[in-house]
Amino acid sequence: MIQGVKKKEYRAPSKWIESRLSNKHYDFIKFVNGYGSDKPFFICKYEGYSINHKRKIIKINDKEIEVNKGDYVINLGKIIKKENL
Repeated sequence: MIQGVKKKEYRAPSKWIESRLSNKHYDFIKFVNGYGSDKPFFICKYEGYSINHKRKIIKINDKEIEVNKGDYVINLGKIIKKENL
C-alpha cells in the first residue's frame, strides 16, 4: 500500500468496520502500523468503499489475498503523507 501498488484494502465484515464506513463521508484515510505516535503511517485520499459479492483470490506482486463474499473493499487514492517509515 505504501508503495502505491495495492490500491484497495479488504476488511472482514464487522459492526466496527460498518460503523466506520456506512453512511460516512471522508476525504482522507489514515493507516497506522501498530499503536502509538511513533508507529509508521500514511494518509491517502479516500475513494469510497464497496461490498465484495463473491469469493476471490487477489494477487499483488508475490502475495495472494483471499477476499470473501461480504468483505468491505476500501478504495485508496493518492498517498499524501508518510511518516515514521
